[in-house]
Amino acid sequence: MEKQLRKTPYIFLSPFMLLFVLTIFVPIIISLLFSFMDIRGNSFRFIGLANFKALFRDPLFLKSYVNVLIIMVGTIPFIILFALLFAVLLNNPSIKGKGFFRTVYYLPAVTSLVAVASVFMTFYNPMGILNSFLKVFGIAAVPWLSSPFWGRIAMFIVMIWQNVGYYTILFLGGLQGINPEIYESADIDGATPFVRFFYITIPMLKPVILLSTVLATINGLNTFEIPNIMFSNTYGPGSIALTVGVNLYKTSFEMIDFGKASAIAWSMVLVAAVLSGIQYKVGKK
Repeated sequence: MEKQLRKTPYIFLSPFMLLFVLTIFVPIIISLLFSFMDIRGNSFRFIGLANFKALFRDPLFLKSYVNVLIIMVGTIPFIILFALLFAVLLNNPSIKGKGFFRTVYYLPAVTSLVAVASVFMTFYNPMGILNSFLKVFGIAAVPWLSSPFWGRIAMFIVMIWQNVGYYTILFLGGLQGINPEIYESADIDGATPFVRFFYITIPMLKPVILLSTVLATINGLNTFEIPNIMFSNTYGPGSIALTVGVNLYKTSFEMIDFGKASAIAWSMVLVAAVLSGIQYKVGKK
């Protein structure tokens, strides 16, 4: 009887584990094997590290990582900053209707990226809402989707808007985990709100800030839908929409080179692991 009881959890877990192995683990192994092969139709030929070597000779591959780096530098600091500020505001006991505001902030995170990109494309249209608004103040129309500089700004705005809500909830959870007695002791000592924020809140939120930065970095590496849709499945002006994800998609489904595409995918895994390791090491200091 006791042995049967011990087996019961594994019986209930077995459907999930089977699904995990078939849909996640097996494809990962297959992708790793593909990265060492030259695949032409039904022909599979082992070529070792040739796919990885070819990547570093491919200007599109290098350009895609430069674009992703620019996207991360242009979005992650603002995402973390705005999310932290919104979380602090929502954590204020004097604010009413917190449930409503939490829903409003989080809604962009669960909205379809296809819908988000499509809506913002109408905003960025030469005759769209944004340029019409600027025209009221006598400002010339901005080439949101036809200029390399403004095209990046347009993507940054969408990505920041879409991601802030998710990280706001993370920070809010971290704020609610801080012992209120710490703030009460600081008040007794005459600490100002500025001192409380920078010397209590920020240090206590350090693990959440680190986690959010790592997640935002991985999310930045996976950027695909927004640039691909906003620039209509092209590389955009100055190839600004060529991210690693876009390059992976085009290599696999347009060039039909699954070996090289798998190598690109594993390069993303390696870069994400290295960046995450660096961030954790720096964050622990």
